[in-house]
Amino acid sequence: MAVGAIRLEGESADVDLRLKGKIISRCCIDAAFSLEILEERSRTVIRIGGQMSIEHDGFRLSLSGEKPKEAAQASVLLGKTIGSAIAHGDGSLEIGFKDGSMLLVPVDPHYEAWEMNATDGFMVVSRPGGGLSTWSPR
Repeated sequence: MAVGAIRLEGESADVDLRLKGKIISRCCIDAAFSLEILEERSRTVIRIGGQMSIEHDGFRLSLSGEKPKEAAQASVLLGKTIGSAIAHGDGSLEIGFKDGSMLLVPVDPHYEAWEMNATDGFMVVSRPGGGLSTWSPR
C-alpha cells in the first residue's frame, strides 16, 4: 500500500469512481478484460475477471472477462464517454455511458469480480461475496 493511502473495508456506501466525462482509451484482454482511461499524466484501469453484461438499444450481451472470445465483444466500449461510474456498496459495478450504453458487473461469490486503480493511488476492489475495499488517493 502506498505511503499515506488509507484502506477502508466493509463500507456499504456507493463509491463514485471519478470517471465522469472520461473516454475509454484502450481495451485489453489477457486473463481478464480491462478498460483503460489514458490522460496526459494519469492512467485508470478497470479490470474485470468474471461475469459482466453490456446493455445498449434494448440488447444485452452477457460476457465473461475470463473467456477471451466473449470478452472481445466488450471492445464495443472503446472510445465511449463515461456518464457515470459507480461502485455499489454491495460490490457490483455500474458504468453508464453518454450514448445510453451500460456496463454492469455483478458480485462474484468466490473471487474479486473487478477492480479499479488509478495513477494517484485511488483503488476500489469488489470483494469475494460482496462489499468493497477502497484505498484513497495519495
